[in-house]
Amino acid sequence: MGKKVISSMAAVVLALWMSGCNDKTEEAAGEKAASSSGEIKTEGAVETDTGVGKNGIALPSSPAFVSEGGEVATMDNVVRAETAKYLAAETIQSGPNTFRHEREGIDLDNQTVIRSNFDAIYSYGVFDISDGLTITIPDYDLLQLVQVLDENSVTIGVAYPGDTLTLDKSDVSYGDHVYLFMRTQPRSYDEKGMEEMRQRQDAVTVKAGSAKPYVSEVKYDVDSFNKLRGELITRAVTEGVIEEGFIDDIKDIKTPQYQMINLAGWAGLPAKHAYYFVVLPGDEAAKNGEPSSVTFMPPNLRYEDSGYWSITIYDEKGWVVTEPFNTNSNKAKKNADGSVTLNFNGAEGVKNNIQVKENWNALFRCYLPVSVEEMVEYRKHFTTQNKVLAVDS
Repeated sequence: MGKKVISSMAAVVLALWMSGCNDKTEEAAGEKAASSSGEIKTEGAVETDTGVGKNGIALPSSPAFVSEGGEVATMDNVVRAETAKYLAAETIQSGPNTFRHEREGIDLDNQTVIRSNFDAIYSYGVFDISDGLTITIPDYDLLQLVQVLDENSVTIGVAYPGDTLTLDKSDVSYGDHVYLFMRTQPRSYDEKGMEEMRQRQDAVTVKAGSAKPYVSEVKYDVDSFNKLRGELITRAVTEGVIEEGFIDDIKDIKTPQYQMINLAGWAGLPAKHAYYFVVLPGDEAAKNGEPSSVTFMPPNLRYEDSGYWSITIYDEKGWVVTEPFNTNSNKAKKNADGSVTLNFNGAEGVKNNIQVKENWNALFRCYLPVSVEEMVEYRKHFTTQNKVLAVDS
């Protein structure tokens, strides 16, 4: 792909989720070590090293990790170490108590997050909660939310348009800092729609009583962390259940789901806010990238509150490598009976056509489900009865 910025939606930190039929997740194995130098060069430019390497591995240059003498990663601390990696990286980029807004979208030539989410434009920030924190989102008729994650990757709050959310240190399960992850849906992806979206980003206010920069209390051993991280992501292929990993109460930890899901993907919303599941090719021909399709009835979401569904295509390692690579309920054309047919590598002119590569996989995201239990059943039906199968070209 040429140098291009996609203004239609930006990134969430879900990594390679897999296996539709058995309620599982996936991550491609075999991550390669990245350079630990203080600078990262991209297309001739020099960018600040945030300590996060290729495929999300931790680098020794991360302020939260060391090559020798660090705390060995275990099942008890690996999610906290993963969170420390991202909080330290964001602090390098934006400092304390400051949102870093994506203004245009993801640069397809510089994707830094596995299985990026293109459903909304994102903003990120690490905020000091030690003396309290108040988030205010003005009313808005499109999806906008601020997710608040503590240092254990527990979602301690989510604010929506019209909300004022006040939190303090007693709300976190560990530490003095939280990661604020804002999603803002554009009305359209032309300049007018994107400018409105930017104004909506800027309209969100966050007031904190203290502004100490985040510093990890622990220096983690980089090698043991990357090793355990890779093992957990690999296990997620056959064992992971997404909705059991993203939690909003520390008491809800289910080992090993909590560890697998948060290492295979970080900062996903709990299921009552957004429900995710994998869509896989249903036969060898579809897997090989031959023309294929699937027809399904849309999920039951709070569409009246700006809820919507989307599907995004990734390669086997979790990166976007084709165009067009996604669609959603706001732009997909329905059939006469209300169902939706998606085509993959379809003939020219077919509706809802998405391009895929060999060994592709997709993530189906559902924002604002009416019922988590209903979504579980919907996912089971979709992944067993609505298979992506090859069609005659």
